Amino acid sequence: MDTIRSLTVGEDAFERGRLHGEAFRDEIAANLDTYLRRFEASGMSRAEALRISAEWRAAMADQNEDYSAEMKGIAAGCGQDEDAIALLNARYELAFTLFGKDARSRESNVHLSEDGCTTFGVLPEASADGQTWLAQNWDWLEGVHGRNLVLRIIRSKKPSLVCFTEAGIVGGKMGVNECGIGLVENGLASSNDGRNPYRKPFHMRCREILDADRYDDALRVIVETNRTCSANFVIGAAEGEIIDLETSPDKVSYIYPENGIVTHSNHFLSDGHGESQMERIGPSTLFRASRIRRLLDLRRGQLGLEAFKEVMADHFSAPNSLCRHPDPRLPEAKRTMTTGAVIIELGRRVMHVANGPPCTYPFVAFSLDS
Repeated sequence: MDTIRSLTVGEDAFERGRLHGEAFRDEIAANLDTYLRRFEASGMSRAEALRISAEWRAAMADQNEDYSAEMKGIAAGCGQDEDAIALLNARYELAFTLFGKDARSRESNVHLSEDGCTTFGVLPEASADGQTWLAQNWDWLEGVHGRNLVLRIIRSKKPSLVCFTEAGIVGGKMGVNECGIGLVENGLASSNDGRNPYRKPFHMRCREILDADRYDDALRVIVETNRTCSANFVIGAAEGEIIDLETSPDKVSYIYPENGIVTHSNHFLSDGHGESQMERIGPSTLFRASRIRRLLDLRRGQLGLEAFKEVMADHFSAPNSLCRHPDPRLPEAKRTMTTGAVIIELGRRVMHVANGPPCTYPFVAFSLDS
């Protein structure tokens, strides 16, 4: 499918999940199988993954009642066990803990995966139209390609939002809400990961950022509590603010735009987070952030939707390039690609989404209205 499917839901959390589960039943089952196979490829059995997921389900129920209710709705709608849906919603913590294990492994590199994402933000002073933009090439498991969705939530008690998520995950990952608060992010791995078990998981924090009606509250989601695993969050506001927050279990560092541009990939740029792990299994992270900054700088004065599409389709060092394609040298369960790409206009509250590598798949605009 060239364009990504979308779903519009409303106020009630359980009903949001139920509609999600019913509409994406097959995709949820396929994503669950993809992750279980990926975990097995790094030595975690299916039984162990589901055991850990049951503990995550209990922790999430205490951390965010609405999020937990939406997970229950997804399970009811798609006919999966609640622990299986918890596995999808805690899959970041499971996966990146294993990536750290892979990075420390002494096995031949042919068995290691090449994972990552590339993000950037552009402030009004650097954009052609004087607006604030965020964007991301989401590089992830080939198996989830085509099993994602744009979720539009229209409500009155919290801000309405439009976001990109995986089938079965409450979401969203990348997105923007009606207050002009937007999010893109990167996976990180530290030698300190796992230090704080069962803290509020990555995907729950993503949703809570997009639930915020004030920028300081969006930042509070990241800074007020410690974490189980590392991650990078790029949080923007339509009025002209972007902060990149690098996080590890016990530390947060802040990266601000330089000359109106901030970029990030999958290794730590700041100190104090333990040993950065992702470059061991995905050394392309060492050039992707700096390369996309140079490509953006070359187009300064023209930075807008078409320029962003162009730089996001760059193929230097393919297949592990900014625009990523599956590497046939890797085992199938560990192959990655740009499974989706987003460009977000915070001022217009519009998210442009490509349903795969941006060199091939068209960007389609999604707003709060349509």
